Amino acid sequence: MKMMSAQSRAQSRAGGRRTGGCGRLMVSVLSGAIAIAFAVPAQAASDIELLREELAQQRKMLAQQQKTIEALEQRLERQPAAQAEAGKPPATAAAADKPLLTVYGILDGGVEHITNIGASGKSLTRVPGITGTLPSRLGFRVNKEFKPGYSGIGTLEIGFNLDDGTQGQSGSSSTADRVFGRQAFVGVQTPYGALTFGRQYSMLLPAMAASDFMGPNIYALGSFDAYLPNARYDNSVAWQGKFDKLSLGVAYSFGRDTSGGAPASGTCAGEQANITDTQECKAWSMMARYDAASFGAALGVDQVKGGTGATAFFFNGAAPFAFSDSSDTDRRVSLGGYVKLGAAKLGLGWLRREVSTDALDVESNTYYLSASYPINDLLSVDGAIYRIGNDDQDRDATLAVVRGFYKLDKGLDAYAQIGRIHNSSNASYALSGAGGGTAPKAGGSQSGYMLGLRYIF
Repeated sequence: MKMMSAQSRAQSRAGGRRTGGCGRLMVSVLSGAIAIAFAVPAQAASDIELLREELAQQRKMLAQQQKTIEALEQRLERQPAAQAEAGKPPATAAAADKPLLTVYGILDGGVEHITNIGASGKSLTRVPGITGTLPSRLGFRVNKEFKPGYSGIGTLEIGFNLDDGTQGQSGSSSTADRVFGRQAFVGVQTPYGALTFGRQYSMLLPAMAASDFMGPNIYALGSFDAYLPNARYDNSVAWQGKFDKLSLGVAYSFGRDTSGGAPASGTCAGEQANITDTQECKAWSMMARYDAASFGAALGVDQVKGGTGATAFFFNGAAPFAFSDSSDTDRRVSLGGYVKLGAAKLGLGWLRREVSTDALDVESNTYYLSASYPINDLLSVDGAIYRIGNDDQDRDATLAVVRGFYKLDKGLDAYAQIGRIHNSSNASYALSGAGGGTAPKAGGSQSGYMLGLRYIF
C-alpha cells in the first residue's frame, strides 16, 4: 500500500500538471477581466472630453456664422436708405444753408387786486397789462453758421400787453412807435464773444439777475425804479462773451431812446447832425459775472446822459426834473451775488443810483434779499424783501413779496403772489409795477394780490 505503481505515479503527475495549467489559465482570465474593467471607464471619460471639445468648436462656429448673418442683414437693410439718399435732388444742400429760425414767446396774465389807492384809499381789481411774473412777448431768433465757430445771429422781439393786445414798448411818441420794442438786433457770434448792433438790453440786467430772482415781476424792484424793467438802448453796439465761469459784457449807445421807453423819462434820441452838442443822449453799460457750481457774483454799471426831451424821475411821488444837458448823468451801480444751499438759492444785492444835473443831485440806495426753493417737481416758491433809502428827497420804502408756482405742464404754470409796501411819511412808491395811477397817498401802505397763468414756449 505504501508503494505505488509506476503507472499510478505517472497518472498523479499528469493530473498535477493539468491542475496547475488550469490555475494559471484562470489567473490570466481574471487579470484580463480586471484590466478591462478599469480600462472601460478611462476610455469612456476620454471619449466624453472629446465630445465636449467638439461641441464647443461647433458652438463657436455657429456664433461666427450668426455674426456673419447679422452683418449681411444690416447691410441689406441699409441699401434702400442709401439708394434713397443717393437719389435725393441737390436741393437738400440748399436746405442746409438756410439759417436756423426759432420762434419763441411768453404769455403771462391774470387778475390783480390792489388796496389803498390814492387819497381815497379805494381798491382796484383788474387784469394788468404789462406784466405778471414776466412781460408777454413774441420773438424770432436766427442763427446761421458760416464757418466753424462763427455764426450770423439776429433777434426780433415784440412786447405786448396781454389785457388789450397793444404794443408793450411803443413809447410815448406817436411818430416813432416801435414794433419790435423789446429787442431788434443783428450781429455775429464768435469764439471770442458776440458782437451785435441795434436795440438791445443794458448790461445792467444780466448783472442784476445773479442776485434778484424776482426780475421784472409785478411786485419787485421795478416798483422802486421803473427804468430797470425797461433798461434798453436804441442805436447801440454791444459785445458779450462767456469764458468758462466768467461772463463779460459792454454796450454803447449813440442815441439811447428815440420813443420814450422808460416811464416819465421823456425821449433822448441823439444822433442828430444839426446840433452842436454831439454828446447828448449817449449811454453805456458794462457787466462782469462769475458763476461757480454753488455760488456766484456780479457787478453791473449803467450810465445815461441827458439831452433834448429827457427828464429824470425817482418814482416816489417827487416831481420829475430836467435832464436836458449832455453833462447831466444818471448812473446805476449794481453789486450782488448768490449762494446755493442744497435745492435752495439765496441772493443778496445792492443797487445805487446817482443823478447829477446842473440844478441838483439826487442819490438812492436799495438793498435786497431774495430766495427761491423748489418744493418738489410741481411746486416751487420764491420771494424777496427790498429796502430803498433816498435821503435827498426824504423818501424811503420797504417792499416784500412772496409767490408760488404750480407746474401744470411743460412750460405752463399757474401762480399766486402777494406783495406789501410800506412808505415813509413823504414817499408814495406804488406797489404794482403794471402801469401808473395806483400809488397810495404819501406815507400810505399798500397790499396787492394776483392769480395768473404763465405759458413759455
